[in-house]
Amino acid sequence: MVDRIDELIISALSQDSRQGTFELWDYIMGSGYNIPEEEIESRRRALEESGIISGYTITIDTKKLPNRVIRVDLVTFRTSQVLQKRLEGLKRYLKDAPFVVFSGKTRGGYDWITVKSFLNTDMADEENDIYRNLFGDILQTYEVYDFVPQTEASLYALSYTNAEYQEFLKEWVPPFIGK
Repeated sequence: MVDRIDELIISALSQDSRQGTFELWDYIMGSGYNIPEEEIESRRRALEESGIISGYTITIDTKKLPNRVIRVDLVTFRTSQVLQKRLEGLKRYLKDAPFVVFSGKTRGGYDWITVKSFLNTDMADEENDIYRNLFGDILQTYEVYDFVPQTEASLYALSYTNAEYQEFLKEWVPPFIGK
């Protein structure tokens, strides 16, 4: 079970995974908790062993990598007797593809959204054709958009804490709108 201290550790590491125990301790202290560094290290190990923290990665400044094309695929599926089986193939394709940033099932107007990154437009267009040929039998609609990010991608967005959210609101929500 993840508690408030674990959430703080995850949040801090998602901002900079190179942080050592002392930096984590300082961050946790700043959030009002006083626990020994040994406990922080023990909790970090437990989060890793349980698979909650499954690895550490780098952040890349995509603006410094020229010609990258980011594509967003918006898909709805046609009803079919083989849809479930074909979805397994689609999931495997997207999991194995080195260019897939994020992919998943949605609720709402689309059934599936995928974000892809390519080295150039030719590569993006080629993959688009391959995707339609492989999965065209289950595609009802397939919309593809080139995406120009205005902010850097942040996995921190998946692990911030409620306190960080509340702090953000204090800064950005005018007092007359408040709760």
